[in-house]
Amino acid sequence: MKRIQDIEKLQEEDLETVALGEDITIPAGLEDRIKAAIAAKETVKPKTVPVRWIPYAAFAVAAGLAAMVLIQHNGSGKLQDTFDDPYLAYAQVEATFQKISDKMALGVDMAAKAEQTAERPMEIINKIN
Repeated sequence: MKRIQDIEKLQEEDLETVALGEDITIPAGLEDRIKAAIAAKETVKPKTVPVRWIPYAAFAVAAGLAAMVLIQHNGSGKLQDTFDDPYLAYAQVEATFQKISDKMALGVDMAAKAEQTAERPMEIINKIN
């Protein structure tokens, strides 16, 4: 019998050679127990943690609102293409980003309220499952 230190130093090929060369007896019923364990694992579904999809949905809604704002800014439906004055361009970008930020903050607040409301039914559903 080899010591653990000697076994740990062996290469994979050496381990295979040793394993194939020895006379190993397989316990009776081992194959049936392995099959039963695999079948039991497949039938039992692990309890999954519910995905927190609400913030992602809120972000998608906010992105959609931001796109609508960009398309229909100033109520004209016509996008302004260029600016002669870089300060005016910067002011317009800043105003647009502020509007997007406001819409996203509103969406995130709504999502947080919806998440609080949805947590209780999710707990009930998880207890039933």
